[in-house]
Amino acid sequence: MWWIYGTIIAIVIVFLLFYFVGVYFDSVAFNPKRYTSEETIKIESDKGFMEGYQETKREDYLINSFDGYVLHTTLIKAEKETKKIVIISHGHTYTKYGSVKYAMLYRKLGYDSIIYDNRGHGENKRCSITMGEKEAKDLMEVIKDTYKRYGDNIYLGLHGESLGSALSLIALKYKPNVKFVVSDCAFSNLDVLFRDMIKRIYHLPKFLVDFASLAAKINYHLNIKKISPIDSLTDNMVPVCFINGDKDDLMSLDMVDSMYQRNKGYKEMHIFEGARHAESYGVDKKRYLEILTAFLDKAEEINEGKK
Repeated sequence: MWWIYGTIIAIVIVFLLFYFVGVYFDSVAFNPKRYTSEETIKIESDKGFMEGYQETKREDYLINSFDGYVLHTTLIKAEKETKKIVIISHGHTYTKYGSVKYAMLYRKLGYDSIIYDNRGHGENKRCSITMGEKEAKDLMEVIKDTYKRYGDNIYLGLHGESLGSALSLIALKYKPNVKFVVSDCAFSNLDVLFRDMIKRIYHLPKFLVDFASLAAKINYHLNIKKISPIDSLTDNMVPVCFINGDKDDLMSLDMVDSMYQRNKGYKEMHIFEGARHAESYGVDKKRYLEILTAFLDKAEEINEGKK
């Protein structure tokens, strides 16, 4: 009889051990240590990515999101007056200042840029990160606010890096009025990402993600399988430019290829040799600008044809 109780106790202990591994893994995604705005500015300045930013004409303002959450936002003006605007979303644990390097590119190309701190990041009130679930809805509110502020006749696009890229793709399921998306190193599905990371980075068996999934539902009320940028692409007709580094140590090339294949409308995919995660711009700025310029021209051509 005692062996039965012993077996039950052993099963419970193993279950709890696996569960707390899942809890820890979730914490890396949903409640990690985050960079401050000051830390981000220093990192980006040391890389030379903030050059010219202080001389730009810009405006800071706040946006109330769908649930009352407040987003700290900055409009960076183009070199000349324009009706073209791009909303740039930054990566996991970073801040809006990580988007400045892209804003400076768009500025040269005749676009105003809107950069903002993702939920739980930067100057915003600290809260758990939902890896695109609520952040995509936040982006929808930024889109609505942009039309309200600058008029219905603007030409609006999206650009995202890492988590910012994933949430920009997730937002497509809400059918936003945007003309293009530049997706730089997004994950295709959070469950797929977790399973890949736990095996490739942590060298642990993939089944532990099932415990992370259970813990995410209990502690964060999130279903990681449903946080899925790729599912927004099945019927998407907004032009998308996918960018990834071939040395990306977080997002595998299989994920970006699967999204490229799934996307229904116009699409491009560009792989940067030698670039790790979110490093494509830094590895080859000239090529990045050339790709962006050509893609924006193509997107304009496509959107003109829809009129």
